[in-house]
Amino acid sequence: MEYEEAVASAPAGWRHFDIGDIARLPPAVRERELARVPRGEPDERVLRALFWTLVYHLEPQRWDDLARIEPIAPELIAALPGGGDVALDVGAGSGRLTRHLVKKGHRVIAVEPSAGLRALLARRLPNVEVVAGWAEQLPLGDGIAQLTAACGALGPDPAVLGELRRVTARGGVIALISPEHPEWFEEQGWKRTVVARPPVPDHAPELDEFFGPPDPPHEMVMTTV
Repeated sequence: MEYEEAVASAPAGWRHFDIGDIARLPPAVRERELARVPRGEPDERVLRALFWTLVYHLEPQRWDDLARIEPIAPELIAALPGGGDVALDVGAGSGRLTRHLVKKGHRVIAVEPSAGLRALLARRLPNVEVVAGWAEQLPLGDGIAQLTAACGALGPDPAVLGELRRVTARGGVIALISPEHPEWFEEQGWKRTVVARPPVPDHAPELDEFFGPPDPPHEMVMTTV
């Protein structure tokens, strides 16, 4: 997500953090995130821009609570190819998509930069190979996956798309659920699928106050490599 877009779209929970929390981020994460902050920015704009990073790395359980009330639409899961080949889950979080890939018969590798979220995923899905990494620099070999999938805010970033194509085998599928700017992918020839939002389970109102209204993933773009 671009800096200005992140500032504008930050939910009310950004107020939960203060500027000192940035120092609590892992050094590599802090350096990476601050590199995109313009010099002289007010604290409020910095916190808004880094809201999701602060949640992922400092409060992973809170993110997991959100993921549980935002289930992926079953029609999207059904549209993903199954089988015993390798599937990658890029930016896997605590395993919202990962568990479905396992159920579809894949050997799954989950890539996630947050240590806290990796720990949650590894405990929940012990048969999944969980590795640390960023979408724009995947720590994986060329063409290893027949399915490369993600459920999160991946958009038309050339570095990210280049990596997704690199790790996907010829004839394999790349599927992005809830992508940024899905219309861009559609214009580039990706198949775009939009279905009804799945129902939101009962949950504590504090989650809505922090993250805003739940928005379960109900859109996907897909292409064959």
